[in-house]
Amino acid sequence: MKTLPLFLVLLSFSALTNAAGANQRIYTWTDSNGMVHFSDRSAQDKDSDIFNQSDNNNVSTLAPKANQWQQDYQEKKQAKMKEKKQLDKKNKQKNEYCQQIKKRITIFSQGGRIYNTTDNGERSFYSDDDMANKVKQLKTKLKKNCR
Repeated sequence: MKTLPLFLVLLSFSALTNAAGANQRIYTWTDSNGMVHFSDRSAQDKDSDIFNQSDNNNVSTLAPKANQWQQDYQEKKQAKMKEKKQLDKKNKQKNEYCQQIKKRITIFSQGGRIYNTTDNGERSFYSDDDMANKVKQLKTKLKKNCR
């Protein structure tokens, strides 16, 4: 419990010193020997410039957002997503096709009176042998295309 007030005092002190340091001016001048000097007071007999912290080359800058590796990574990621979508779409179509074949096998296996409609609008009924052959063909398609 005693450390909390001490911590708050230390925190407020550091905040005040940082704020005070941010508003101070730094003066620079070059002497006759070519030495560059930095001070918090301007030189009385020399022309001194105010040092701007934005001109400080020691401060690191952020890397540009559009690096080449980032662009390559994003392009590869988008290509993979596009490829995955195409593969999912293809798999979905294949599953639908296989489901249709299974339904037709079920229909033809049950028997009964199954027909096709001709161009004239007349019904052409399947015989029992035709239905058995159709079931055989559909099972072959199912085995070949739907594993």
